[in-house]
Amino acid sequence: MSEALQRHWNEASHHEAAKDLPAARAGYEAMLAIEPKLVAPNLRLSRLAQIADRYVEARDRALQASHVCVETQDAKSIGFVSLRLLAFAEDGEIVRLIRSMDWIRRDVLQQSAVLAQHLWLVDQHELALEFLTHVGTRVKPSPLLCYTRANVLRSLGMLDEAVEYYEYALRLDPHNAYVHRTLAFHQASRPAGSRVPRLEAARRHHAEGSAESAQLCYALFKELDAADQTEAAWQALQEGAAAVRRTLRHDREEEARGFERLLHSSPWKKSPTASAVSGGPVPIFIVGMPRTGTTLLDRVLGNHAEVVSLGERNDFDAAISEVSNHFYKGGLRVSQWTKLLAADPALVGERYLERLAPRIAGHHCFIDKNPKNFFNVGLILRALPQARIICVRRDPMDACFSNLKELFEGGAYPYSYAFEDLAAHHRGFVQLMAHWQASANGSVHIVDYEALVRVGDETLHELLAFCGLAPAKGLLDITANASPVSTASSSQVRSPIHDRGVGAWRRYALQLEPLRVMLEARRTENGA
Repeated sequence: MSEALQRHWNEASHHEAAKDLPAARAGYEAMLAIEPKLVAPNLRLSRLAQIADRYVEARDRALQASHVCVETQDAKSIGFVSLRLLAFAEDGEIVRLIRSMDWIRRDVLQQSAVLAQHLWLVDQHELALEFLTHVGTRVKPSPLLCYTRANVLRSLGMLDEAVEYYEYALRLDPHNAYVHRTLAFHQASRPAGSRVPRLEAARRHHAEGSAESAQLCYALFKELDAADQTEAAWQALQEGAAAVRRTLRHDREEEARGFERLLHSSPWKKSPTASAVSGGPVPIFIVGMPRTGTTLLDRVLGNHAEVVSLGERNDFDAAISEVSNHFYKGGLRVSQWTKLLAADPALVGERYLERLAPRIAGHHCFIDKNPKNFFNVGLILRALPQARIICVRRDPMDACFSNLKELFEGGAYPYSYAFEDLAAHHRGFVQLMAHWQASANGSVHIVDYEALVRVGDETLHELLAFCGLAPAKGLLDITANASPVSTASSSQVRSPIHDRGVGAWRRYALQLEPLRVMLEARRTENGA
C-alpha cells in the first residue's frame, strides 16, 4: 500500500473508531479515488452504509468488493468478502467468488474452514464437500475443518460419516462445546448416555454460565434424556436455557407490541384476494413456530415432481430491503412501518422472483420454508398474490417444549428459553395465525402436525388441492427425498414419518406444569 493510501486508511480507521462516520467515509472514498481496485475500503463503506440504514449502497459496496476481489485475485480478503455478502443473501456471488480462486493458494487454504462453512450456509453442500476434499490433502486437519465437514455430510444425509468427523474434531479438541452439542443432537450415543462422562469433563473445562457451558448443558440434556435420567436431564436443560437467556435479554413486552402491530396495522394495507397466476412458478411458503414439523412438511411436498424446495431462504426480506432501501429484519421486529410505505409491493414480488429465478425455472411450484416468514404473510400476499401460505400448527405443549429443548444458533428465537416467554410468544402466534387465516381469503392453509404424522394421506389430499398440485404417489415416504437439508431437523427427517413426537412433553409433565398452566390461562383469555 502506498504512503498516501496508508495515510487515508489510518485516518479513516481513526475516525471510524471515534464514531465520526462522515469523516471515516471520506477517508475510505479518498482511497478509492486513488486506487479503485481495493477491497478493504469497499467493505468498510458497505458497513458504514449499513449503519446509516442505506441498504442499496451497502449491498452495492459489498458486491463491488467481491468484483474487485475476483478481478485482482485478492485471496487474503476472500473470507471477509464472503462474510459480508451473507448479510445480503447474495448466495450466487459467494459461490462465484469462491470458485474464482485457486484453491491451492496458501491464502485460500488458510481460510478453508471459513469458506467451506460459508458454502454450507448458502446450501452449496456438494460444492462445500468438493472444496473440503480438495483442501483436505493440503492442510493440517483442524477441529473447525472436521466440524464443518461433518455438518456438510449431515446435510447430505451421510449420517454415519458425519459422526466420524464430529468424533475426529473432538479428538483434536476434546473440550469443543459446539461439536459436543451438535453430535448429541445428531445421533444418540451407543449405549445410551455413554458420552456423559466426557461431556462432564468438557464442562469442567469451561466457565460456569459461559456460552460453551450452555452448549454442553444442552448436549447433556440430550444424552441424559436418551438414558432415561430425566431428573438430571431436566436440570441440565434448565441451567443451559437460563445461561442463554441471560445473554439474549429477550423483551417480552416489546415482542407483544410487535404482535399487536401485525394484528392491527400493515404497511401495505390488507391482503388482496388470492388470484391464479398464468405462467411462472407458484411460491409455497411453509411457516410456523420452529421445530413443529415445517421441515417434515417440506420434505413431503418436496417429493412432488412439480415442486422444488429451496430450503430456508432470506430472499423475501432482502427483496423488501432492496426496494425500500432500508434494512428489513422481519415483520415482528419492525417498529416503524413508514420506511416500507414507499416500497411498491409489486416490485418486491418481482425482485424476490428474480433472485430465485435460476433455482425455480422449470418447476410449477417452489417452497420457501423460512419459519420467520410467518411474520411476513401480509406483505407476501401483497407482493405475491399467487402465493400459497401453509402454516404448521402443533399441540401447544409439544410446540413449546420442542422450542425449549433446542439451542438455536445466532440468537434466533430468543423467546424459547423461559416459560413466560414461551407462553406469551405462543399466544401471539395463535392470534396472528387466526388473523392471517381470516384476512387472507383462502391463501392460508393450516396443517396440524398430529394429522400429518397420523393421517397423512387425508391431510396431504387437502394440501395438494390447496396448492393446485395433482395427486402423486409416495409423497409421504420422506426417506426417498435425497435432497440436502440443513435445519435443526436434518438428522430426524432421514427416518420414516412417525408419531413418537406427539405428546413428547408428557415425559416432563411435572417439570412443565407451570408452562401448561400459563398456556391454559392464555388460551382461556383468548376464548379458545
